[in-house]
Amino acid sequence: MALYFSRVQLDFSGLESYFPRFGEDFPRIWKLPETFRTFPESFRKEPEGVWKLPESFWKLPETAWKLPEALGNLAEGVQTTSQGVPRTLQRCRRTFQRCRNLPERFQETFEASGKLPEAFRTLPETFSRPGASRGLYSPPVNPAPSARPRALLAVLALALALWAFVCLPTLLGRRTFFLRDVFTTHLILKAFGAHELAAGRIPAVNPAWGLGQPFRGNPNALPYYPGNLFYLALPFWSAFNLHYALHWLLALFAMAALARGLGQGREAALLAGITYAGSGWFLSALSFYNLVTVAAWWPLVLLGAVLGGRRGIALGGLACGLALLGGEPVAAALGLVPLGLAAVSRHGLRRGIMTAAAIVVLGVALALPQLVALREVLASTVRGGLGMTARQAADYALHPARLIELFLPFPFGRPTWIGPSGVWAVAVLPAVPLFLSLYAGSVGLWLAAAAAATRRYRAWAALAAAGLALAILGGAWGPALSRLSFGLFRFPEKFLFFFALALPLLAGWGLDAVVASRGWRRVATAAGGAALLLALLLKLATPGVLSGASARLPLATRQMALSLLSTQLGAWALGLAVGGAVLLAAAWAARGGRRALVAALQLAALVQLWPLVVTDSTAPYRAPAAWARRLEATLGHPPAALNELLVTPHWQPEPAYSFPPGPHFVAERIKTADLGPAPGLLHGLTYPLAPDLEGMQTLSLYALLAPLPHRGWPERALWMRLTGVDAAVLFEEPGVPDLALVDRAERYGVESRLYAVRDPAPLAWSPRRLLVAANPAAAREAVVAAGMAGDPLETAIVPRSVPQGAGRVLAVTSREPDRIEFDVEGAGGIVAVRRAFLPLYRAEAEGKALVTMPLDLALLGVAVPPGRHHVVLTISACREEIAMVIALLALLGMLWLYLSIGRRIGDLERNPSIPLLRQTL
Repeated sequence: MALYFSRVQLDFSGLESYFPRFGEDFPRIWKLPETFRTFPESFRKEPEGVWKLPESFWKLPETAWKLPEALGNLAEGVQTTSQGVPRTLQRCRRTFQRCRNLPERFQETFEASGKLPEAFRTLPETFSRPGASRGLYSPPVNPAPSARPRALLAVLALALALWAFVCLPTLLGRRTFFLRDVFTTHLILKAFGAHELAAGRIPAVNPAWGLGQPFRGNPNALPYYPGNLFYLALPFWSAFNLHYALHWLLALFAMAALARGLGQGREAALLAGITYAGSGWFLSALSFYNLVTVAAWWPLVLLGAVLGGRRGIALGGLACGLALLGGEPVAAALGLVPLGLAAVSRHGLRRGIMTAAAIVVLGVALALPQLVALREVLASTVRGGLGMTARQAADYALHPARLIELFLPFPFGRPTWIGPSGVWAVAVLPAVPLFLSLYAGSVGLWLAAAAAATRRYRAWAALAAAGLALAILGGAWGPALSRLSFGLFRFPEKFLFFFALALPLLAGWGLDAVVASRGWRRVATAAGGAALLLALLLKLATPGVLSGASARLPLATRQMALSLLSTQLGAWALGLAVGGAVLLAAAWAARGGRRALVAALQLAALVQLWPLVVTDSTAPYRAPAAWARRLEATLGHPPAALNELLVTPHWQPEPAYSFPPGPHFVAERIKTADLGPAPGLLHGLTYPLAPDLEGMQTLSLYALLAPLPHRGWPERALWMRLTGVDAAVLFEEPGVPDLALVDRAERYGVESRLYAVRDPAPLAWSPRRLLVAANPAAAREAVVAAGMAGDPLETAIVPRSVPQGAGRVLAVTSREPDRIEFDVEGAGGIVAVRRAFLPLYRAEAEGKALVTMPLDLALLGVAVPPGRHHVVLTISACREEIAMVIALLALLGMLWLYLSIGRRIGDLERNPSIPLLRQTL
């Protein structure tokens, strides 16, 4: 044995002697082969025990154990033409092969079992990547297995049980998510998209919304996302909520996989996944159909960058493509920053940038149909044609006071609740914020702080801090954000994506730090004790505070104010008590090395965020509203409706409802009764004057709606007639003959009034005369003047002169979203079509192209020659179809790279007979 170890010592010493030659002769050197960097992993395959290694092994020269650092300090590469490179590389390869054979020699020598010494088990940590001593690379990718798999599985089972408790009723179609954009935007888009997909179409426009707002090119609609296939196999409510449920679950496992790829143990990885999927940021993302998609896939994009190689790039490219198809391009663009950090920290600057770039290129190729469709319509929309103003770009900035949410879930009240539990600090939260809470668990914050204090993880800590800082400072950078993003960016709170991705990883790394550090356990003990003491003092002081406030409050509002104060003080005391208790318990668990218990305590802390995942029964939304059924019986078809409460910009202040305390779903039920689009679109209702929800409204309709808050009811009624509105729900008496009262109903202290619109415009008609307007402003005034003087359908306003003769539309024979066919006869001229003008439309009659133009500011006009003609109005999907073929080829290529070539690359890396230079390249 002594001879054997002497030989090992000589091999290491001989290898060390090559370093001066490398430093003197070759200013740059290629990266060392993967075979040498990963050989210590084979030590983990040793028998359960081995005799204690001879003392002489541990007394190897100091320089031998500094081998990785010495290699890391070498220059980055060598010139291939330098003399002596082949001979030196060959001698290195022979030495490396001897090192690779060490585990087998040890196994042959020590057949009897005895526990491996700690130094031998941790040997792979010593042989880390070149540059590890400088903090450049992340920890090893393959951490030691869990010592308590049952405890770990119990924590995972508990997390899945909580997920199932929330999501299972939604998957069965009995309940649904409803907060914010779930109903106000995404249910509207998916109801139309599911109906059209069942007919085998992905249309370019949605005629049921805003006179034909772009659909295929609207990222918020996710028209090409593979999850849309669930709408073909499941009932609508199950398929709609399955998207949220599956991506919530995917987020947990994706972040856990990323943590494992970065070298964290199983307990730490599970803790990172729980922290990410259970954080206030991610639970807020569950109210955005598109954002939750990007948030769920992006950890796998980072994992692909961490793994590197062709398999890693294929995995990252696939996840990136699905995230881009998910429809939140701003969040995906922001995700490039953590992507670059993950790639560079793992592979170095040059290779890291190339890896990240390859992932993005593959992702763009996979998402090409969506990007092509967006490019087709972007210039004709508010977002692309006008851009976000500086004020809009700075909206939803993070108030500095909200940093308290890092320690308490809802210090300013629950943003989506009504009553005493709702928002009380209007100065901090004047409106519902984009992300409802920054809370990520008191245990997770403690662990992240422990990791941030370590030099190795300072880059990720800086990323988390940058996310918070940019979300705050973005409120003052509106002009810069608007210019730098070409008018596409809005809401600085989106920078919190950095914080949301970095903090769970820091928490995972911090788990090992607090287990090993008594100081950080003392910090948790002190913080937990202080929080419990504050909770106790607050609880004891509450009666005195209420008594003092009661004497100063006006009698009219005293009861409501005292209820609010009592509820909020109780919420603060509960949050402090829970946070302090879990911190104390986590410190105790860390002292005993109970990592799984620490993860369970983090899950317990995050349960406080349950108000962000409340659901509502689907029963009130399954059938059309009573007013909708009444109008359909009268008209013979589902009505085209308008709800004054939902028009943007608002015509009147919002009605003062007297809602009962609790979640906000009661407001959604009122909107349903008042012909609201969620779920009105599910039952066939259309909304010609729909609000602009995400900046994808057509420029022509925007020009129509923007001035209406400052105009009177006669002009509003005129535009209702021209755009084909059948009925409107208003909250005051308009006093115009074009609106006739049909019914009224009181809902929570507010009277809703249903009005029928007189003689709304048909889908197509032939006006008797034309007037020319030089610009949109002049066109608007001309439409109003002509409408007030007589029938608004008799006169049309166009941008250029066209001879107009007598004519009529005989019949509309087809009215699909992307195809309208009608028969017309007469002396020729303009035919008006009740669709928003878009340059995408192509018109023809008997194979001859016809001219299209804007009409009456917001509508579509078609110039028809004299005689009788069958006019076909279509939108082509040729470019999107070509893009789909390219995307399919990209998908097949990524799967081939991952499943086939990846295996051969692994074989190359494990084969010591392959020359070193070939392995390196």
